[in-house]
Amino acid sequence: MPHPFFPDTAFAWVFCGALILLTGVAAWIDTRKAKVPNRLTVTILVLGLVANMVRGGLLGAENKPVWYFEETGAALGVLYGFLFALVGFVVVFAIMFGFWIFGLCGGGDVKLFAATAAWLSLPNFLIVWFVTLAVLFVWMLGQILLGGLRPRQVKKSLAQMSGAQNKDRATGQPPTGKRGKMKTTFSFPLAVATAIVLLWLFRVELQLVQPKPQQDQQQGTTAHVRPSPLPA
Repeated sequence: MPHPFFPDTAFAWVFCGALILLTGVAAWIDTRKAKVPNRLTVTILVLGLVANMVRGGLLGAENKPVWYFEETGAALGVLYGFLFALVGFVVVFAIMFGFWIFGLCGGGDVKLFAATAAWLSLPNFLIVWFVTLAVLFVWMLGQILLGGLRPRQVKKSLAQMSGAQNKDRATGQPPTGKRGKMKTTFSFPLAVATAIVLLWLFRVELQLVQPKPQQDQQQGTTAHVRPSPLPA
């Protein structure tokens, strides 16, 4: 049976709810102003560090393993929780920084994705990343089909997402998102993907579904055992 990620259900809901809310706020601001404030990304990062330190301390106090470490104790749990968040942030920041160098995303996206990774393990964040791309594809496809957008408008929107055209040429201000034009950001698909992945991955710890009883496996194994012959 896999180790629990959260110490209890209440903490699981607070953890997931906070991350969903923070990414939602980032998406709302980014959609309106075409920018994610540095104060918000720093807040997401700091809260991610604190949340995982508290999570690790509570798990360690209950003699439950934290991350890949089997050692228990509240103090070690806090340390492991901090390292858990720090590694996620550093690795994803390095990956996203490479994307930024090649013009595949904006600087705000690098900081937002890395700060979000501080809440989750790297494997879980990779799931969020792939779901983000899927949500982005569906979102853009829907706007193309329903809004009748032309390929030129789609190309311009993708350029704005990478930061190549994040300011209007005439006014020097971020684009206002006029009617009939597609306003696309990475932050909105990230917020949707974060909510989907969290509610799916931790559906048992959030008590959205009931865990599978272990007795089924025991009954399944004993059902194939031949009965011993009776003594003569």
